[in-house]
Amino acid sequence: MKFYEEEDDFVVKRRRRNEPDFWHRLNRVLQVLVVAGFLLTVALMFYPVWQKQNDMRLRLLTLEAEKNGKTAVLTKSQRQLDLLRNDREYLETIARDRLNVMKPGETIFRIELPRS
Repeated sequence: MKFYEEEDDFVVKRRRRNEPDFWHRLNRVLQVLVVAGFLLTVALMFYPVWQKQNDMRLRLLTLEAEKNGKTAVLTKSQRQLDLLRNDREYLETIARDRLNVMKPGETIFRIELPRS
């Protein structure tokens, strides 16, 4: 009989020792899951704001590129306007080229390349 009692005590002690260890591990797993759930909730709350910020940043880059293109066109137009107002040679060149105007006694030869 003593053999069985010792065995029972050993089994009971072993169970008691394992049970708290099991609950401690389960408690740790639950803590990790709660923290992960909290972080996931926070991430999901801020995701739309983050997405909107990325969309706005992309739109800003697009608008800046468009602005730079239009600024270049404006600068070119202002330069051309200034040349037309102040540079007589440039004005003559443009008049000859675009309006087919020529000076008296001048012959203009135009060579047109075939369109392919």
